[in-house]
Order: sequence, then C-alpha cells, then structure tokens
Amino acid sequence: MKFRFPIVIIDEDFRSENASGLGIRALASAIEAEGVEVLGVTSYGDLSSFAQQQSRASAFILSIDDEEFDVDSPEDVANAIKNLRAFIGELRFRNADIPIYLYGETRTSQHIPNDILRELHGFIHMFEDTPEFVARHIIREARSYLDGLAPPFFRELLKYAQDGSYSWHCPGHSGGVAFLKSPVGQMFHQFFGENMLRADVCNAVDELGQLLDHTGPVAQSELNAARIFNADHCYFVTNGTSTSNKIVWHANVAPGDVVVVDRNCHKSILHAITMTGAIPVFLQPTRNNLGIIGPIPLSEFHPDTIQKKIEANPFAREALNKKPRILTITQSTYDGVIYNVEMIKQTLGSSVDTLHFDEAWLPHAAFHEFYTDMHAIGRNRPRSEDAMVFATHSTHKMLAGLSQASQILVQESENRQLDRYMFNEAYLMHMSTSPQYAIIASCDVAAA
Repeated sequence: MKFRFPIVIIDEDFRSENASGLGIRALASAIEAEGVEVLGVTSYGDLSSFAQQQSRASAFILSIDDEEFDVDSPEDVANAIKNLRAFIGELRFRNADIPIYLYGETRTSQHIPNDILRELHGFIHMFEDTPEFVARHIIREARSYLDGLAPPFFRELLKYAQDGSYSWHCPGHSGGVAFLKSPVGQMFHQFFGENMLRADVCNAVDELGQLLDHTGPVAQSELNAARIFNADHCYFVTNGTSTSNKIVWHANVAPGDVVVVDRNCHKSILHAITMTGAIPVFLQPTRNNLGIIGPIPLSEFHPDTIQKKIEANPFAREALNKKPRILTITQSTYDGVIYNVEMIKQTLGSSVDTLHFDEAWLPHAAFHEFYTDMHAIGRNRPRSEDAMVFATHSTHKMLAGLSQASQILVQESENRQLDRYMFNEAYLMHMSTSPQYAIIASCDVAAA
C-alpha cells in the first residue's frame, strides 16, 4: 500500500550550477532512483508554515555551505545558526521522531552548536560518500520512521487490507465486491474507495483481535490510548459517547441506587437513569440572561447540601443505601463551562462511590497546561482515596476520530480497583457485535 511521504530537501543551491547544487541534486537523483519521492525547495520561507509540512514528509535534509558559515563574518554565522535552530525547533515541536539531516562540508559541521546536533539523525559530509550510499542510508531511516507511525490496531488493519485475502464472511459486500455488480454500487465503490471497503470486516478476523473481549491488537491499542491519556484503563466505543455514558452507568448503578446528576446533563444520562432504575437528585446550575447554563454553584457540591436533597426526595429518603452511587457532571458544557476536578474529588471523593465526568467536548484537555486540574484524569494527578473516576470522551468531536468514535477512561481509587469482568458485561450490553473497524482504527489513530 503506497503512501506519499516524500523526503524534503531544503537547499538554496538546489537549482544552481555550483558544486553544492550539483552535489545535492545528485543525492536527490539517487533517492528517486530507489523509488522514493523527493521534494526540493530553495528556502525555508515562513518557518512555522513550512515546518507544518512535517506531517507529509518522511525525512528532512537541510543543506548548509561554507558561505553561510564564513568565519570572517560572525554576524552571518550567528544568523545562519539562528535560522537553523528556529526551523529545527519548529519541526521538533510538532514531531519528535522524523529524521532530520544536515548536509554540508566537513569543516562547516564544526560550527554547528551541540543543541542543534542533538536534534539530528546525522550530518552528511558532502563528497565523502557516494550519493547512492547516502541515499540508501536516508531511505532506511525514513522507512523505519514510517514503519513506526501506525499504532497497534491501525497497523494490523493495514496489513490485513494489504494481504489481498478474499472475504468469505460478513459484511455481505465481501470487501466491496458486491458494489461492483451494479451501476449505483460502482458509484459507491469509487466514492469511498477500495481500502475502506476491504477494511470493513467481520469480528471473526482473528488477527485483528476482538473489541468485545479486548484481545489482540484492539487490546494493545486500548492500552496505548490509556497510556497516552494517563488512565489505568481505556475502552473504545464505536457508537458514541451517549453509549459510553450508558456503559459507565450500567457498570456501576443498580435499581434503587441514589445518584447525583448535573441538572443540565446530556439526554443519555437521563436515559441511563431510566434504564437502571436509579433515584436521581439534581445539582441545580445557574443560568444567565444570555441563555448560558452553568456553572453549578460550589455550594451544590457540598456533602451536606446533597444529603438535604436526598432527604427532601420522597424516593431517595426511603432508599436502603443513601450514599450516592455515582455523581455525573457535564465537564465542559456546550458553552465551555468546566469545573476544578481536584476540588470535586476532595469535596466528594469519600461520600460518593463513583465520579463520572461526561467529557464529550473535552478529550483534548489532557494535552494543554491551560486545562490543568480541569479534566478528569491527568498526568501526576492524585488518586481519590475511595471514589473511582470515569471519563467519557467523544473522540469524534474534538479529536481526529470518525463520527461515533468514543472512549471510556478509568482511574482506579487507592482502595478500589475496576472489576473488569463486571464492567465488560455492561460493555457487551451496549456494544454491537459488528463494530465498524474504521471507527476503531480512528480511535487508535486519534490517540496516537
């Protein structure tokens, strides 16, 4: 399966007839002779916009020459180093792994500071090796980089689609073949393409693992996503965060349990209340004259306030166990209202069994310091002593997931671990036995 990731060469002499230009073009020709595309440009242009091209490249070769590092002109040397450092910094800010090479004369390399050299895969000494040898070395590193890009499930799905295996199982279009038998099917096939249809497979394909029992490459992908999102467990869901919310509730809530819910909760939480037979008490949010709902006042979260609500509820006050089984908060409303999670943990972590944050619109929060303590599960965050923490993410809303892509993150408490078998029964209750593998792959890729 061919992917287009050219090797990018940046050299102001790329089209010149001097020695530097002839040397870099000879290297470019040797790379192309090996079947790899080369993109040659003559200047950095706008550093930040050019560095964004790293997502389309397999390697960068940055050419420098003695004219730029003329020791008789310290100002020129300083400017050249400044530009080089800025460009490599922009590249590394976005991509820590892509191969970067400097290409120049040996004496030029002596002027490159150590902080720049540390970011490189190598310095190519002009005229010391044949272009063919250097090309093979760079191509090897570029291919190694590309081979490591795909996360676990997506990597195995690519292999399966590449393998050319016939599909003798459901879905009935048999890898897209059924669409080729009618004019409208031909339209459909041409629009969506062969790869999507070949990758639309049955859960009986053993080498891809099982979403429903979390084995094989699917399990590896969920473990990888848990690591990335700093959680103890992660579960991919292919029918949206509405379903993720119901899974969390069915795993934790039984008929007659008292539950505490944001009054501005998503409809799926109201459905979960209905399905589980729970007894809700509601945290009342504010609402201003612009129609913005929230935040919930801090006083609503106080354990005494919640107990008063329970006693005022004719069903809740008759419950056998008045300790709330779960608290569900809409963590980032449509208007962007969010709460300090650590404050909620400290306030309610011992008086509620489970804390559930509906973070459908907040899966990106773990990756920016702006949201420190303002999302459910993060790096170097203290565990609640008693309450287990769940976060449900709409991967498809704020990250690069296909529609319906969602995930459930779990952080265990100091005194309580997730019963994975019990949880998976709730998971099986709501998940399809025919999940769309492209959605699973998009969860995997979004995390990566």
